[in-house]
Amino acid sequence: MSKGKIVNLALVGCGGIAGGHLRRYGELIDSGEDRFRIVATVDSDISRAQAFADQINGKTGWEVNSYPSVEDLLNSESNLDGADICSPHGLHHVLACELLEGGVNILCEKPIGITVKATQKIIDTARRCNKVAANAEQCRRSVGQRTIHWAFNGGPLGEPRLWYAIRSGWQDPADYPDWHWRVDRKLGGCGMVMDSGAHWVDTMRYWFGEVESVYARVEQMEQRPHKKGEDLVDDSREDFWTSIFNFESGVIGTWSWTVSAPGKGFTQLNLTGSKGTIVESDIFHPAASQARGECHFIDGTAYGVSQLQDMFLDSLSQGEKDRLFPYGLTDGMAIELWDFIDALSVGRDVEIDAEEGLKSKAVSEAIYESGKSGEVVKVGDVISGEVCAYQQDIDQMWGLV
Repeated sequence: MSKGKIVNLALVGCGGIAGGHLRRYGELIDSGEDRFRIVATVDSDISRAQAFADQINGKTGWEVNSYPSVEDLLNSESNLDGADICSPHGLHHVLACELLEGGVNILCEKPIGITVKATQKIIDTARRCNKVAANAEQCRRSVGQRTIHWAFNGGPLGEPRLWYAIRSGWQDPADYPDWHWRVDRKLGGCGMVMDSGAHWVDTMRYWFGEVESVYARVEQMEQRPHKKGEDLVDDSREDFWTSIFNFESGVIGTWSWTVSAPGKGFTQLNLTGSKGTIVESDIFHPAASQARGECHFIDGTAYGVSQLQDMFLDSLSQGEKDRLFPYGLTDGMAIELWDFIDALSVGRDVEIDAEEGLKSKAVSEAIYESGKSGEVVKVGDVISGEVCAYQQDIDQMWGLV
C-alpha cells in the first residue's frame, strides 16, 4: 500500500449512517491502514458527538474532541485535513461549504446536495478553495458491482442492451413511525428515487454509461401521516414511480417502485446483454457486497453470479486487486473511506468526486422533473438548471436562488 502523510479527520454528524462509517473505520484499522486519525466529532446534539468520540478513543486510544458545530470545530482544530459529512441531506451543502471555506477537504454522504444548485455550490466552493469534495457512494466499489461492470464491459455478457428494475409491494400507512427529517422535502429533498435510489442511479451509470433522457410518472397514492409532537404531518415523499431511461449508448432501462400495491408483491432485476441476462432481486443495492443471482446465456448455459465473480477476480492482476480492493477489503463503504484517506494522504484524485455525484443526482432529479412536467426530460437540462421546477421551492427555502 502506498505510504503518505497521516490524515487528520473529523466525523461531522453522528446519526444513523455515521455509525456505519465508524464501523468501517474500525475495519480499516484492523486491516492495517494506519494513515489516518479521527481527531474530532461534531453533532448539534453534543452527547451524540461525545458518544462517538468515546467509541473511537476506546478502540484506538486516540484523543478525540467533540463539538456542537462546524464553527467550533474550525476554531479549535488547526491541523484538520478532511471531514466526513453524515448529516441530513439539507445540511450537506451548508456544512460542506463551511468546511471547504475553512480549508478542509470533504467526503459527503449521498445525495451530494439536496438539489442541483446545492450540489453546484459545493463544486464551485471546492474549486475556488482548491480542496477535494468527494461523494460517499459505496455500492459501485463492492466486489459484486465491479464484477457486473466487467461482465458488460468486455466480459462474457456482451454488449449491454436493456434492464428492468421493478419492486411492487405494500406498506401499511398505519405502520409509519414518528416524524423525522426525511418526511419533509425541504430537509430531505426527495423520497426513495434519490434516497436509496441514489445507489441505483450511480450503479446504472457505472455499468451502462450516461443517461441522455428520462420519462417518468411519480405519484403519492396513499397519505402516510407521521406524529410530530401532538400534530400529524403528512409524508411528502412519493410512494410510486415508473420511469424509462434512454442511455447515450442506446441502452434502455425501466425502473419502477411502489409500496402502495396491496396483496402479493414482487421484486425483479434483469440486466441483459447481447450474450445473456443476469437475474437478481435487489433494485437499490444490487450486488452491494457479494455478487448474487444467476446468469443465463444465449446458448442455454446458466450459472450463479458468484461464479462470474470468481471469473472476474481471476482476470485481475495483483496490482488491479490492490487498487480495487485494498487490504483485500470488498465492503464498498470501507473502500469509499479508504479512497478518501488514500487520496488525501498521497495527493491523488478521488474515484467519485462531487461532479460525478452531480451526474447521478441529476438523473434522480430528472425523474422528479419529468413526473412534475409530464414530459421527457434531458439530464443535461437538469444539470444546467434549465429544468428545475420540482426543486424550486427547496432552493428558495435554502436561499439558493
